[in-house]
Amino acid sequence: MSLEPSKRREIIKSSLTDAMAGAAAGALAKTAVAPIERVKLLMQLQKSIQNNATSAVQQNGATITNTSAYDVSGSAWSVAKTVYKEEGIIAFWRGNTPNVIRQGGAAALNFMLMDWYKAAIAPVLNATLALPSKRPHEDRQKRRKIISSFLSGGLAGGTTTTVLYPIEFMRTRLALDVGTSSSSEGYRRLYPRGMRDVFCSIWKSDGLKGMYQGYGVALSGVVLYRALHLGGYDACKTELLHRRRKQGTNNVKLDEQMTMGERFLIAQIVSIGAGTICYPIDSVRRRLMMQAGQPSELRLYSNSLHAFRRIFAEEGIRGFYLGIGPNLMRSFGGALLLVAYDVFRGMVRP
Repeated sequence: MSLEPSKRREIIKSSLTDAMAGAAAGALAKTAVAPIERVKLLMQLQKSIQNNATSAVQQNGATITNTSAYDVSGSAWSVAKTVYKEEGIIAFWRGNTPNVIRQGGAAALNFMLMDWYKAAIAPVLNATLALPSKRPHEDRQKRRKIISSFLSGGLAGGTTTTVLYPIEFMRTRLALDVGTSSSSEGYRRLYPRGMRDVFCSIWKSDGLKGMYQGYGVALSGVVLYRALHLGGYDACKTELLHRRRKQGTNNVKLDEQMTMGERFLIAQIVSIGAGTICYPIDSVRRRLMMQAGQPSELRLYSNSLHAFRRIFAEEGIRGFYLGIGPNLMRSFGGALLLVAYDVFRGMVRP
């Protein structure tokens, strides 16, 4: 049965509101933690930087070679000091433009699609309530809400990753582009004009396929991360609502019961947990990203499974968790994103 025009307009308006809130929250959160994220990427991909140090790229018909790169194998603090000394304060936000574009779009799509997928899944889950069960009806409803949150979060993350992966690829390459624009001032950058240079260079060497290096493992990782991150946040709120309803507060909306501190604490726990579980997948897909544009004989990994095996054999478990310290600090931005979304949504909704 088709929806009434008024109901359809209400759903569209609600989706647009969620998209605006998600985009604003994503841009704010990512810009705030951009310095931490760049330090994290430099530490996480230090092996790729070393491997790419002698690689060449074509720019405007000329071959540009970065013959050396500064050391990023120390602690987060020493890496931060090196970036500041070699590149200046603005370098901490290198790659932030595509990051804001990607995160703003990702946040908007994730939150909007999550609600859409949740609505699509609901009839199927509700139909299972008709099946015989000895469990209380309220407990069965709570369980289905939690399942719906995890499924919709994962599906929304997978869809968003597919659409925005080239932007994420360019963001990673720019964050790892160490040096300055002028060769007379130290290490020369491979992509001094930013996104334009990355796109043109990879397009000439690998085409569109190059922009999707690591996509397979990224898709599985993002589905898992979004299911834990978005779904976990929603599930924790649902659990809190269930417990407070048992205390006799049925008529009060969940968000009105939760203080900003409570929401932030839940978001922080969820962000740290999801980020730590999915970090090895993130490390592998970013290493595959850094191989784009290289001749096949110079690539360290033939595919994601080979990357997992080689990293474990040569570096052990530690190799998968390089930069985990800054990443845990960066989870503050993930928590800020979830809480900011709630706040922005309240601001833009009548």
